[in-house]
Amino acid sequence: MLAATGASAQDYSKVEIQTMDGGKTTPAQWVDHKTPYVVSFWFVTCKYCIEEMDAITEVFDSWQEEKPFRFIAVCTDDTRSLAKAKALARGRGWDGFQFYFDVNKELARAMKVTSCPYVFLFDKDGKLVYSHMGYTPGDEEVLFSKIKAL
Repeated sequence: MLAATGASAQDYSKVEIQTMDGGKTTPAQWVDHKTPYVVSFWFVTCKYCIEEMDAITEVFDSWQEEKPFRFIAVCTDDTRSLAKAKALARGRGWDGFQFYFDVNKELARAMKVTSCPYVFLFDKDGKLVYSHMGYTPGDEEVLFSKIKAL
């Protein structure tokens, strides 16, 4: 399923968000022309977001052996919840993920994210190839089938 959001690279590629260490990054910087990447929007009190990232964490290493990809987790909590979000990420063992913080929800708005979790899959060149909103156990397998197809 292609994203029905209508979001395009021009809309969001230059939106700045925070890195884990307080620096800045843009989605344009995530394109490495080598590996596909998943961008998952989440927030700390989202039960389904946590379930999804836990499910992916359980299989992440084996998936990496089969088809390398990057998992970019974009937290949409505001600045008051940053410490909690960082602690949650460390505490749940989401070590293989890259974490960024969209504290003003600028990137979420630009990508037309209406609810979390919201997952986007991009090919190695940054082309959007799949998106999914919400989480039901097994959705991670569908996501990985799309990754393997790239």
